[in-house]
Amino acid sequence: MSAELTIAKTKGLFIEVAGTDLAFRPVSVADRSPTGRQILGYCDVAPRDEYVVLQWMPEGDIEEVRSDELVSLDSDVAAKFIVAKADRLYRLFLNDRSLSWPDRSISEAALRILGKIPETELLYVRREAEPDRPIEVGGSLSLAEVGVESVYSRHAEWELNVQGVTIKFDRPDVVVRDALTKAGFNPDQGWIIVLKARDGKRQVTVDDTIDLRSPGIEKLRLTPREINNGELPQSRRQFRLLPVDEAGLTARGFHWETIVDGARRWLLLHGMELPAGYTVASTSVAIEVPSSYPTAELDMFYCYPQLNRQDGVAIPQTQVTEAIEGRGFQRWSRHRGAIAPWRPGLDNVITHLALVEAALLREVEV
Repeated sequence: MSAELTIAKTKGLFIEVAGTDLAFRPVSVADRSPTGRQILGYCDVAPRDEYVVLQWMPEGDIEEVRSDELVSLDSDVAAKFIVAKADRLYRLFLNDRSLSWPDRSISEAALRILGKIPETELLYVRREAEPDRPIEVGGSLSLAEVGVESVYSRHAEWELNVQGVTIKFDRPDVVVRDALTKAGFNPDQGWIIVLKARDGKRQVTVDDTIDLRSPGIEKLRLTPREINNGELPQSRRQFRLLPVDEAGLTARGFHWETIVDGARRWLLLHGMELPAGYTVASTSVAIEVPSSYPTAELDMFYCYPQLNRQDGVAIPQTQVTEAIEGRGFQRWSRHRGAIAPWRPGLDNVITHLALVEAALLREVEV
């Protein structure tokens, strides 16, 4: 039966009645001005003293109908009532509409029905001393706590961190390939892609779809398919930044600058946070750019202060110190392998940072 059941389409006088599941059904009545107690009688519930009657108003509010209170049924649209067993009512606000509810909790699905809220919007509970709390799909909200809860909806927006770049989507189901492209990474580069979530991490492919509604989805971590610790001869260097480099560094919130030290040019990333396991929490990272970049590859990286593991284990291929503006930067000799070589026109500073971050994490990852 349609939720917009009208009196004109029936042979008698009807109201629509539901429990807390909001599954409305037509109920025949004999009076255009029934009392709350008469409505309970029409619904054939007993004992009537243990039940409450709530009217779902056309404007969206839900109001109690007392046992001796008269209800006018003059509208062409069948009036809607919620009849439920309850010893008290709980109040809440939904998008600034006042609701009374006969249960200690209310489901996310019921809130959507009562507020006519589409799935493209998210539900939140207002909080004063902490961030507003989202109501998960399929979840519920307790109304038994002290105070009156206030729920609101807003257009859904899902965030995903892709190798340090935060991107936003207007849908929860995202193909990994689309996420990498939107974050400025080439999805066909042959990445090892790891999805990190609250319950752990798992490897995914560019063709997998991830559900951002799942609790605890945090980030996609990218690693070139091969990193080795061999020494490679350094190429000729000359400073240059591409527009994609500047946009990517700015999007990730880096404090970065370019400097010339003697005949060499460097990109410096200051205050780069480190994973747990090092004796310092952050470091400055230097990347030297060859003169023929981006045709020539970016190779290795340098850290100041020099990094040491908390457990005292030596970090391989970091024994060389490079003087940059009078400071001794520790050279991390990490190179791309034959499986994932540098590809001109596709690789850049941002993709090289994926190698840097993967190498830093690999040394201390358990």
